[in-house]
Amino acid sequence: MSTSEPEILFVSERAGFAGGIERFMFQTAGLLRDAGMSVSGCFERPDRDPERFARNFDRIYTPGQLPEADLTVIHKAASLELLERLLEQRRGKLALYVHDHEYYCPRTYRYTPFGRRDCRRSYSMLRCGLCAMATSPRSWRGGFFRELAARTAGCRRRLELLRKIPRVAVLSGFMRQNLIDNGFAPETVTVIPPPVEIPRELPPRVGSAVPKLLFSGQLIRGKGVDQLLNALPLLKNDFLLIIAGEGNQRPELEQLAARLGVSGRVTFAGWVSDPEELYSTCDIAVLPFFWQEPFGLVGPEAAGRGLPVVAFRSGGISEWLRDGETGFAVPPRDIGQFAAAVDRLLSDRELRLKFGLRGRELVRERFSGGEYVRNFRQWVQKGVL
Repeated sequence: MSTSEPEILFVSERAGFAGGIERFMFQTAGLLRDAGMSVSGCFERPDRDPERFARNFDRIYTPGQLPEADLTVIHKAASLELLERLLEQRRGKLALYVHDHEYYCPRTYRYTPFGRRDCRRSYSMLRCGLCAMATSPRSWRGGFFRELAARTAGCRRRLELLRKIPRVAVLSGFMRQNLIDNGFAPETVTVIPPPVEIPRELPPRVGSAVPKLLFSGQLIRGKGVDQLLNALPLLKNDFLLIIAGEGNQRPELEQLAARLGVSGRVTFAGWVSDPEELYSTCDIAVLPFFWQEPFGLVGPEAAGRGLPVVAFRSGGISEWLRDGETGFAVPPRDIGQFAAAVDRLLSDRELRLKFGLRGRELVRERFSGGEYVRNFRQWVQKGVL
């Protein structure tokens, strides 16, 4: 490796703020550039607010313009053709970030379609292919067997290719074990805790007499907002709920809120360009995730701004949420306990402040930008550039 700072190329699908992966790329690109590295991006298509997204990159390319780089980091590998090309041309200078379950779970959610139970099994072409078919036939691109072949062959081939990448990063030990269980060599998979930007001083909390709950994320089934809404009628204390995010489940969730009689206390804020601004107006962060959350970055982001967190204890959540210290982690899908934990915080302002302070200290200790840059440099140096 040369003594000069490396040139980094991020490769993914969307140049814009589509979801957590894109926000992560935006933030880390800015940190690495501030540390002296050159960071460019290669994306298939633009998404929300592409001009702002591009500010943290030196240049933005399309796959047809794929430039050279000291290290090419794949964040989302949608195109098999592009993945094969990258492995052929720059395997020794190639790295992978795995943010979710998509590569070893064709359904992506990592729970069964019937009974909605968490799946613990490694990828199997036939079993996982049949599981992935448990969707509406209207989404099939052909007959049953044609669709089954397309889903199984694509997932299998992609997984075979990704296992060949010499450097792989994940945000949690939970995700590292998932990759090892699915055939990734343990020595190639590194846990790099994400950076969490927190203000030096918390702004004055602009709250109301009624405590506010905050959910921030995509409105898709795995995020479990339906579980959150079903918990609301169980609350004994007064509250308001802000739901910041968009997704294909929004109409269904709005109808559910109406059926439950809580619409008057729930605000669907839609997509918010700077969700951090909401933290100063809210009192409790709620993470009702249904799927096995790979990490749950929105939790540490809220904690870093002084909010206690209530979440289901699933996936990588327990690696940053300290039950009874920075918030409450309750058994997965136990809506009654989730509501009880939220109620306890709603009724006790001093407890909210205490948990918020501890959470902020934890985030400062474990998820600083400087620590992330140091870990990233070490990860880069594992290979020969």
